[in-house]
Amino acid sequence: MEAYDKHDVVRKKSQSNINSLKLRVVFVFKVCMMTFTIAYLVITDTTSYPRGVLPKARSSPTVTTMTTPQPESNTKPGIGPAATKITSTKYNVVTNPEFSNYRLITPAECITKGSFIHVVIEARSESQQLVPSGGDFWFATMSTNDPHQASTAGRVIDHENGTYSVYFYAAWSGTATINITLVHPNKAVEFMHDIFTDTGPKIFWSATYKNMTTLSQLKKTNKFDTSCWITRSNDTNRFCEYPSANGLGNYTFVCIPPKDRKCRSLDIIAVNASKTDAMTRKAATGYEDYFQSKYFNQRLTKGPQTIVIKDSSYRKPTSTKDEYNLKLPPSWSHRSHGYWFNYTWTSLLYTDNNWTNSSDMKECLRNKHMLLLGDSTSRQWAQSIGTLLDLRQKAHRQEFPNFFFEDDYKELNFSVSFRFHPQTVTTTRIPFKLFIYFADILDSIVTHECANLIIELSPWAHLAQWTWDSLTQRFIKLREAVSRFRQRCPNVPIIIKGSHLREHLTTFARWGRSDYLLYQVGILMEQIFHRSGIWFLNVWDMNLSFPSRANVHMPNIVVQEELKLAIAHICGQLKHGYQY
Repeated sequence: MEAYDKHDVVRKKSQSNINSLKLRVVFVFKVCMMTFTIAYLVITDTTSYPRGVLPKARSSPTVTTMTTPQPESNTKPGIGPAATKITSTKYNVVTNPEFSNYRLITPAECITKGSFIHVVIEARSESQQLVPSGGDFWFATMSTNDPHQASTAGRVIDHENGTYSVYFYAAWSGTATINITLVHPNKAVEFMHDIFTDTGPKIFWSATYKNMTTLSQLKKTNKFDTSCWITRSNDTNRFCEYPSANGLGNYTFVCIPPKDRKCRSLDIIAVNASKTDAMTRKAATGYEDYFQSKYFNQRLTKGPQTIVIKDSSYRKPTSTKDEYNLKLPPSWSHRSHGYWFNYTWTSLLYTDNNWTNSSDMKECLRNKHMLLLGDSTSRQWAQSIGTLLDLRQKAHRQEFPNFFFEDDYKELNFSVSFRFHPQTVTTTRIPFKLFIYFADILDSIVTHECANLIIELSPWAHLAQWTWDSLTQRFIKLREAVSRFRQRCPNVPIIIKGSHLREHLTTFARWGRSDYLLYQVGILMEQIFHRSGIWFLNVWDMNLSFPSRANVHMPNIVVQEELKLAIAHICGQLKHGYQY
């Protein structure tokens, strides 16, 4: 018999424990890899799109596709890539959020800080059966209510079979709440995609042809003379025409001729809210039920409401690019755009974060002039930049309150000008002559004005009710103007800020100013301006995941984080000379 050695027994037990631990680690690793492989096979078997975007139909004879006629290889300057409206299929079964569910695919032991979390949505009808097609529009967010106030948006991929993959980036550890919301079911999206965007005109303005030159006279006027709208140039017989080949392409702003007045005396315009609302409602005839509260913005309750994210040695991902979304413009093909932490946005999409403190930004913007051409979200930039830079004194000059103004910050010799785009959807009575198309503004800038200029473009919040064709032409004409401007001023930083979600205070606003339509406008903007010498700033996920109610005018915290991203790009370009 061998001699008994207690030290040898201890060594064997220790080795056995180590082997057991190794086996457990290998098992967890294999489970995680198996889950990833299954997800990969599922996804690669389908054409995938980010949150809410409709897939192209597969050889369906009933589908029509709207495509801008200019391919990327077009020799005409400034035209750029074709902007293709993503086509839809016809849906016979509508998704019901009460019976739809979601489930966690990533095993609990694999959910660690710095990893991607995979969730699958199962869209079900009232019969509780899986919907046999895709096309729903979803919002997915993950957040925590601890003092850090962390949150992020999930990327949704449509598998066209009633299931959707959602990917969340786990940027923090602890308990997190998952929120999966059906914004619009497939039938509502079908209406907006196939009918609403092709029906027009839907926006009407009232106009007066009286001769008035002072603001006090404007305010005293309560009566309008006639109605106006936008239509194709070949449909303008018998109307007063106000064309702009630079601004509208082959569309024209027209008005019914006023009695006893000449067309050239058009003075004041304001949106005709009642007529616009009536036409928007009329366009939805037969589809109204799909925009009722039963289907609109409903959070799913069948699924894990919370998960636990384990701590780990956190490393920021080197890339969030999703190879399954390469058919979309660049910024929409990433699994995560970033996350909120302590009310600060960390971008995973834009990585130049070297210009974040006030003193560096001040020096970068010293002696510069920033020209903001957009809507009221650009106006928020103009009103917030002084606070962001801690600039205390400014001289304010206004051509018309809230629509056309300029602020001078003498301590930096820095100025900001803001101009609203024409055809605003506002009941404010504004002199028609003050509206200048952005393409004309760019054409008017001469070479010697380029040295200290910065330009931001953001025309989207008032455009959801436009027809797809008229909106596409408006963006293409602006791109052509950018191309001409670039020939004179090749080094001027130009940013185009994308769209974001907003509030919907009335039922008809759920389709007339739908988040789905605004989402599509953002994609269209990047499609058309891609490779045009413009940097596209995608702010959708930043606004979606911020812990507050959606609003077209988001809190100042969000506005300043948008500005920080913009200034980081501007200052990086001015220093290094890189282009996007």
